[in-house]
Amino acid sequence: MEDRRTPIGGTHARDFAQLRQQVPLAELRADARGFVRFDCKTCPRIGEIALADLKARFALNTGLVSILNAIRPNDCPGAGVDFQGFNRCGYRYRDLAGR
Repeated sequence: MEDRRTPIGGTHARDFAQLRQQVPLAELRADARGFVRFDCKTCPRIGEIALADLKARFALNTGLVSILNAIRPNDCPGAGVDFQGFNRCGYRYRDLAGR
């Protein structure tokens, strides 16, 4: 029988499948007032948007990362792309920060 285990230190593409999949807007939950809260890891910016406004602006199957990229503030001091091509802005869903 063939040994199909991953060698020590080895990874498979399927190990990262969940990281490549975006959670859709339909699964985002608001607080008791109906708002979704945001903050930034790199600057003191905080904010909130009514979930109903997000659902009016974006399709329910739109991924949360795509929505963050669309509503990210342009004047964030951490905004911009680093030498590797990654955006350094730390804007995120505040209630999902620990997940």
